[in-house]
Amino acid sequence: MPNQTKYKVYIAIYKGDPLDYSKWRHTGLWFVPEQGSTNYFYHVKGLTGEFEFERRKNFDPTTSRTFAKKVKVGKTKHSVVFAEIDSLMRSVQVSNSDPEFNCQQWVHYALQTLYHAGHITSEQYDNGLNDMIDATMEAEDEDNA
Repeated sequence: MPNQTKYKVYIAIYKGDPLDYSKWRHTGLWFVPEQGSTNYFYHVKGLTGEFEFERRKNFDPTTSRTFAKKVKVGKTKHSVVFAEIDSLMRSVQVSNSDPEFNCQQWVHYALQTLYHAGHITSEQYDNGLNDMIDATMEAEDEDNA
C-alpha cells in the first residue's frame, strides 16, 4: 500500500511552568516516520476542564525552551499510513468532565489506543508509560514542595 511507513514513537516531556512540579509537567506524543520527512506531535493543551486536542505538523518538541526529556516508546510494529495514526490520535478521549484529567492521562489513553489497535506491543506500552511517569517525577522543584 502506498505511503506506508513505520513510525518511531516518543513521549515528549516538558518542564512545569511556572514551577517544575511533576503534576505540572506537560507531555505529548511525537511520531517520526522512518521514511519521509513529515513528523507529527499530538497533545492536549489548556486548563483543567478546558483541554483541547492539538496536532502539530513538523514540530520538533526538543527545540522548546521548556523541553525536559524524550522518552522512546519504540517503532510501530507494522508499516502504517499516516491517516490511520491521525485518526487514532483524534479518537483519544479528552475527559474534561474529570477534574483529575490532564495531558499525562491523555498520553496514557493514546498509548492504550495504539496498543489496542495493534501498532505497539504490550512491552512498548508498559515501558513507555512507566518511563513517562519516571520522567515526570524528575521535576526540579518537586523537592521544594
